[in-house]
Amino acid sequence: MFNKLRTRLILMTLGGAAFSIFLVSIITNVTVLSRFEAYMQREQENRVEEVIRLIEESYTVNGGWTEATIYNINVSHLIHTFDIEIKDEQNNIVYTHYMENNMIQMHNQMMDRMGHPMMGRGSRGTMGQNLRGENYIVENHEAFSYDKKIGTIAIGHIGPFQVSEREIEFTRGINRSILYSAIISILSAILLGMYSSRIFLKPILRITRAANYIREGKLDTKVEISNNIVELQELSSSINHLANSLNSQQLLRKRLTSDISHELRTPLTILQSHIEAISDGIWEPTQDKLDICKSEVVRLIKLVEELKHLTDIESHRLNLELQEYSLSRDLEEVLESLAIKFQDKRIKIDSNIQKDVQINGDKDKIKQALINVLSNALKFTNPGGSVNVDLVKEKGMIKITIDDTGIGIDGNEIPYIFERFYRSDESRSRKTGGAGIGLTITKNLIEAHGGKITVESEKGKGSKFSIILPKENRSI
Repeated sequence: MFNKLRTRLILMTLGGAAFSIFLVSIITNVTVLSRFEAYMQREQENRVEEVIRLIEESYTVNGGWTEATIYNINVSHLIHTFDIEIKDEQNNIVYTHYMENNMIQMHNQMMDRMGHPMMGRGSRGTMGQNLRGENYIVENHEAFSYDKKIGTIAIGHIGPFQVSEREIEFTRGINRSILYSAIISILSAILLGMYSSRIFLKPILRITRAANYIREGKLDTKVEISNNIVELQELSSSINHLANSLNSQQLLRKRLTSDISHELRTPLTILQSHIEAISDGIWEPTQDKLDICKSEVVRLIKLVEELKHLTDIESHRLNLELQEYSLSRDLEEVLESLAIKFQDKRIKIDSNIQKDVQINGDKDKIKQALINVLSNALKFTNPGGSVNVDLVKEKGMIKITIDDTGIGIDGNEIPYIFERFYRSDESRSRKTGGAGIGLTITKNLIEAHGGKITVESEKGKGSKFSIILPKENRSI
């Protein structure tokens, strides 16, 4: 259960919310209660001053420590949260008041919430007989009337400040608000986690199903997702591209098997029929018949050698014999050697070769690549057509362009023409001959020199092959 992405997303969202709530509640309590404590201390000081002022004013109005003075002090609401002891100038006790027990209990509750546990400290001062057993404080003040000392006032209270039910209710309200916020936040986090996991999981599950279909061989599978999340869009595009690539490779393998079978079957069938005819006495073993058999054997050997050569190239077992030579002169020699074949097919060949272009490369391998591309141009250009060959050097690179007016290549076939044994239905039909690996060998030879070969073509209008080579070979 916990290994599922949906569960983990919900738990992560819930955990983040719970941690945030816990952190906020701690910060809120520390901040609010510390400020509340400072506020209560100031209020306590104000209350003490009000009690002293009440006693001094009552004495002044009534002209001494009379019954009216004592009554006025006793009925005031200001003294309810204090222990008070008043002495006259002769140190005689004239008034005593004790706070109620419920005030002590409320104070203890509040102090516990605010992190001030009661230390069990005894009382002190003139009210030492009032042992409360809590953090009891006694403050002694002198009383004056018209700047004349009229006695002393001992005010006792618990803790650094006194609390009332109102203050306790205030702190309870804060804690309730934090609790309600925590509950709402946790519920929101659960709902958000479920919603977000659904958004993420729906396309991921589609992609997973598609990947399983591809694994089962259903290579026509496509993934379509409706959300706009970039990463998921890229993942679905990658899966679709993978399916298309695998499907293309599967078709290519089938065609490859068919082409190899044909390339091997044709010469073997000819050999078999000729040998059987000679063996049965139908044909005489004349030189012509033997030459046919020999040519088919040579064809088989050439095919096997080309395959071996291609395997060596693709396995990085190709050894380049690098040398500095004139590519311009070498290309002219290749064109001159093929000139008769172009003339026999009535194909016009034009060249624009920059003089004295030097290259550091394997002369034989580059010549083989050029012959392969020119031979293709010869094969697939109809009589009366033309082939243009250009050689230029620009910015440290050498560019060779071979442009023909042949039958061209369909746009859908272009990505595959450098695959071994690949031939389209028309432009690379078996009527033109060849094993279909010339361009594959050419591509590998050019890339072995650190270059690249590209093709531009349009069906019925011809093809343009571009070979780009570095002047200084750095691939070895």
